Amino acid sequence: METLDSAQHVYRKPHYLPGCLDNEPLERCIPLDNGRHDCTPISTGFGFATSQLNRLPIELVIEILLQLDIPSLTRFRCINRRAMQLVNSIHQYTAIIEHCPNIIRAIIAIQAEAFDCDTLYRTLCTTRCSTCNRFGDYLYLIVCRRVCYFCLIKRPEYPPLEVNDAYRIWASNVGLQRDDMIICKFFSFAKPPKILSLPEPSMSMYSRGVRSRLFDLQAVVQGLLGSGPFKEDYLHRDRQRFKAVITAPVLLNGGQQVDY
Repeated sequence: METLDSAQHVYRKPHYLPGCLDNEPLERCIPLDNGRHDCTPISTGFGFATSQLNRLPIELVIEILLQLDIPSLTRFRCINRRAMQLVNSIHQYTAIIEHCPNIIRAIIAIQAEAFDCDTLYRTLCTTRCSTCNRFGDYLYLIVCRRVCYFCLIKRPEYPPLEVNDAYRIWASNVGLQRDDMIICKFFSFAKPPKILSLPEPSMSMYSRGVRSRLFDLQAVVQGLLGSGPFKEDYLHRDRQRFKAVITAPVLLNGGQQVDY
């Protein structure tokens, strides 16, 4: 659909991105049906939480739930009717689920857990690319960043990073031999933002096909090398470039309207 860029006063059409999350059958594979289907089993200890939350003011409960990532929030919503009512009381969540349900589906599908519901809502309420300040058509879901088409295709930090690429970063920039122990310790303790890639198109989203861990490049580089420069010419990550990207509308008027 066409979108008006308020800065340049021209109509723009979102570009087709091969392999992005818009091309996945999200509505069929991740149904948002009030928790009746495809709910991750939750322990009995988790179910006890809602009775404890009843002792707190609803405003405080909502503030607590806003700090949960989307996969955790949707799992909490599946506990029982009271949990569903609590989550449905969150204005930010209901605005997203009403106007941008596929973004919720995509986050659940790739298990993007590095940001909370409030961060997602505030990002959707912005219009500008976080890198160049152009109109941002897309969300980079590993770290919930609004991005424009030009930055997605040109800037080196947006293709996700596989674990093997992290090994090559270490070897090429530090000048040491590959040290698997150091890399393993880094990923264990630093926990850089990550997602799981979706299975190949020939497989079901629920199949046991190979799903790669894809990390945010900036977080990994800063964790391994600090803020200094790094070599990126050897990174061949174009096949993963759009794996964490989805088209993102803009929420207007406090989430009451949406502009595509």
